[in-house]
Amino acid sequence: MKKTFFCALLLCSCLPQAFAGDTKFTTRIAGVEHSLSLRPGQPGKEGVPSYDYVYEQRAGRCHFRLAGHAVGLAEEIDGKMALIQYNGQDSKGRETPPVVAFDSDDLTLSLPAKGGLRQAGIRAPLEPAQRARACAKVDDEGLTVMFRK
Repeated sequence: MKKTFFCALLLCSCLPQAFAGDTKFTTRIAGVEHSLSLRPGQPGKEGVPSYDYVYEQRAGRCHFRLAGHAVGLAEEIDGKMALIQYNGQDSKGRETPPVVAFDSDDLTLSLPAKGGLRQAGIRAPLEPAQRARACAKVDDEGLTVMFRK
């Protein structure tokens, strides 16, 4: 997931439903296994969907974990709550399908705005102590991982 994932802000006219059931993603990057488990949470204020998440890295004896609850980013439009949609660009500058963001204290989830939950992205700014514990190499901007099924 790139920074462009969060560009070109668009607003939708209604709240999409949260994806049903638990979902787990895994990917291996440079010898580090990354996993993301998502469980739909109770809708928040005014029906805004949410997820409980567990993100983990494993490499040899190293184990790094972030867990929490992320709530959809929404605004009120014409008296209705609407999730904010983003359209990013791929590496060739082509527009990608719209995504919605779910935010927590530790990270931001990017999930497809439409269709099944076949991909997910995370972006997490990490404190210096968290960077030291991470199994994967982390730059100053933090952790960015894209998962696909």
